[in-house]
Amino acid sequence: GGRYDHMFTVSSCDLLVVSVGQKSMERAINVVQKLWAAGIAAEIMYDWSQSQEELQEYCRCSGITYVALIYDKEGNHVKVKSFERERQTEKRILESDVVDHLAQKLRTKFYDERNSREISDNVTTQNLKGSFSSNSGLSESHGTVVIPNVCIIPPEKLSASVRRRYEAQVQTKLQACFTNFPLKLSEVEILAVDLPKETIIHFLSLEFDDQAFYTTVKQLMSRLPKQRYIKQVCDEIYTIKIEKKVPVLVLYSYKDDYYKILF
Repeated sequence: GGRYDHMFTVSSCDLLVVSVGQKSMERAINVVQKLWAAGIAAEIMYDWSQSQEELQEYCRCSGITYVALIYDKEGNHVKVKSFERERQTEKRILESDVVDHLAQKLRTKFYDERNSREISDNVTTQNLKGSFSSNSGLSESHGTVVIPNVCIIPPEKLSASVRRRYEAQVQTKLQACFTNFPLKLSEVEILAVDLPKETIIHFLSLEFDDQAFYTTVKQLMSRLPKQRYIKQVCDEIYTIKIEKKVPVLVLYSYKDDYYKILF
């Protein structure tokens, strides 16, 4: 883990990293990985084509205060916007300083909000269910997008037709995400599971090195029901992330049509 490990924990997502344009994608992934190493729960969004107002609205409904925008044209700078209590501020920050800057900001925000957090969390997450992440306004001219391997893990056996339906559902949901992915197919796998959104978020706490993995799995399972099924999902994650060393794993809930990316 990073320097800030265990110093503070924050909500399921504190920060949105948006790559604007095709070339900034790898930089966005890189920034997100560094943020996660610092214990900051960041989400990534590809190809934001909505307006600033819509971005602000999305963040407000999702309870996200900070957005780091990574543009193709802004070589080594990142634009950090914050939407705090109706006030919006914007700063250009060197990409190399962005993790320290945000860790600092979020830590102070975390202590301020620790008490009011519990109440607002329950309200905000329901309002906007993945409405933006999937419709990033891509043109049709891309032709067909090759979607990575989808592995479905159901709690009980599925018929072939239901399985096909879930596969189609995953592909529709992730089409936009993969159109701009500069990754080779061998670098991405999708794991589709029958778990609610709230549970999917917990999987962000897993650590993908051989030693730490099952310790983090134990912690995860101590907080969640359906232990046997969760263990089955974790074993599959182990195979993909640790044995096959696939860099990007998309954990997709076909129950809630929601996904998180595990780096």
